[in-house]
Amino acid sequence: MFLDAGEAEIARAKLASGGIAAEVFVENFGGEGPRHGRLMVVEPDVGEACEVLGLPLPTRVTATTFDRAALPILIALVVLALIGLAFGFDRWM
Repeated sequence: MFLDAGEAEIARAKLASGGIAAEVFVENFGGEGPRHGRLMVVEPDVGEACEVLGLPLPTRVTATTFDRAALPILIALVVLALIGLAFGFDRWM
């Protein structure tokens, strides 16, 4: 993400001159503050785009990342739900 949408547009133009397709998405989070620019390229072009712009390769975050700290809470909720099913919720309501 660029701090300024104009900088993101300049980076997009540099990539376009090198034959790399890119889009800029402008974010200002609904306020009157600065407009941030998010430069997006398709995944196969990320390495080349970073090289053209002199940026380090981004770290990859996948949807399979799981916060293990939440596991005990999840287990407790499942156990409580099973206990509730075994003894019937209608008795308590």
